[in-house]
Amino acid sequence: MVATSKKKGTVKKAPASKKAGKAASTSGTRTSSRSAKRRSPKEPEEDPEVLEFERLEFLRAMDRYKRQTGKTFPSWTEVLVVLRSIGWMHPSRVQDAMEKGIESALTKAAKATKRS
Repeated sequence: MVATSKKKGTVKKAPASKKAGKAASTSGTRTSSRSAKRRSPKEPEEDPEVLEFERLEFLRAMDRYKRQTGKTFPSWTEVLVVLRSIGWMHPSRVQDAMEKGIESALTKAAKATKRS
């Protein structure tokens, strides 16, 4: 910031603040190695044909829902309803269901071996 006084030729410069100098020096993007370490590891890529099939299945289900309800923009709750209608489950529930399925299968097998 530059200020002039009434006297001829006198120019005062305001002292540069620490924040202004610091902001100017760090105005670029962060490229430190620390930020690269925090990134989550890449998940293995799925087969593009499978992804395309799943994507088309979801898009068709959404289109069907929009036509039935007459809504152009469904809410996120309605999107979840459509996802569940085509068989989607939250990953934690899938794991729980698998564990219960394994437990029930083991229980059935144990009962079958006791009977014979």
